[in-house]
Amino acid sequence: MLARLSRRARGVRLALVHGRPHLYEGRSQAELERAVSDLAAFGVTRVLLLNACGGLAADLAVGDVLAATELVDLQAPPTDAPPRLPVCDQAAAARVATSLGPAFGARTGVYVAVPGPHYETPAEAAWLAGLGDVVGMSTAPEVRAAGRAGAQLCLLSLVVNRASAVGSHGDVLATAARFRGAIGAALEGVVLARWPELGAPRDAAEPAGNDSPA
Repeated sequence: MLARLSRRARGVRLALVHGRPHLYEGRSQAELERAVSDLAAFGVTRVLLLNACGGLAADLAVGDVLAATELVDLQAPPTDAPPRLPVCDQAAAARVATSLGPAFGARTGVYVAVPGPHYETPAEAAWLAGLGDVVGMSTAPEVRAAGRAGAQLCLLSLVVNRASAVGSHGDVLATAARFRGAIGAALEGVVLARWPELGAPRDAAEPAGNDSPA
């Protein structure tokens, strides 16, 4: 993916972060946000986030992908109305969903972040479906950190189970592994769909030092 992107979007520098800590592991907010905060400190202005999730909406099946427009933050301190954090506008999210093509059922929607670690009961899943389309136990800290830094976001959530209908945790891990390669192969198109300017021909007169960190 990196080699193909470098040919289509010359001059774009990429930084990759593998894995993430979770709130339920007892980590501090600084630890949870560190990856995005550090990238922003180094000049990164565009952030692509990936996660696995449970499907809440009836039309989302295992293997589908949600391009998030916002995140409902149930990891934040309880309030009458949970914070709704913007991810990207509807038009940009729709371009991303379209870019995934026939390999995935993809659409835009809302990700709900819960503290974890647990899978939802049927009653919990029904309540959460009133807040968003998919549910997971991560990503809220990164979205918060990106928002403070003014970074542009893209969030892809792969549905690996139907909420409240989990066979076992092993089943969920196996499903995520099954789609890993296809998601990786799609990322070049995702990046260029979210940020079309990265695929624009480079101005021959532009100094090489003006490369935009992704």
